[in-house]
Amino acid sequence: MPGMTRFSLFSPSYTAGLLCLAFALAGCASRPGAPGTPGSGSSGFGGLFGSGLSPALEAQRLRLRDALKGTPVVVDSTGDHRLRVEVPTKHAFDPQRTAVKPALAAVLDQFATGFKPHAATTELQIGAPADDKVSGRIVQDRAASVRDYLVGRGVPISRIVGLGRAEGAGLELLVSDRPAGK
Repeated sequence: MPGMTRFSLFSPSYTAGLLCLAFALAGCASRPGAPGTPGSGSSGFGGLFGSGLSPALEAQRLRLRDALKGTPVVVDSTGDHRLRVEVPTKHAFDPQRTAVKPALAAVLDQFATGFKPHAATTELQIGAPADDKVSGRIVQDRAASVRDYLVGRGVPISRIVGLGRAEGAGLELLVSDRPAGK
């Protein structure tokens, strides 16, 4: 048509426009925190394709991420659609001790607040860290200390389905949707 500008798929204006749109969209997506740093992540694409968590777990993830922002606690999701909260060992337990430190207690208080309303549909696994000098029984005792603390804050003991060693370097809380029929 006369007086109208045509854009080719390969024109510089069209290509520049697409690049600007791509950068704008990338800037809107949140970046996940690196392991051991504050932050949270849901996918390698900054949440563009979602975390893979159920709506209830995603709501917990977002609430915890916001509540714990600026701390060394990592709140993210796992590849098998579980919510993961990791507290570095130095903030969770003193060396060779099993008592919950005040910093961990603050995290557990936040965690319990979000977990209790969804306790009927979710379950929790607790992974405790070993100690450089002492291992074995300390892992179970630390996990039991965390369990007891959470139960004292109203988390039903029946929803805690596992105590064991953390895969990472800190205390891990793994929340998953409860399988149907359980």
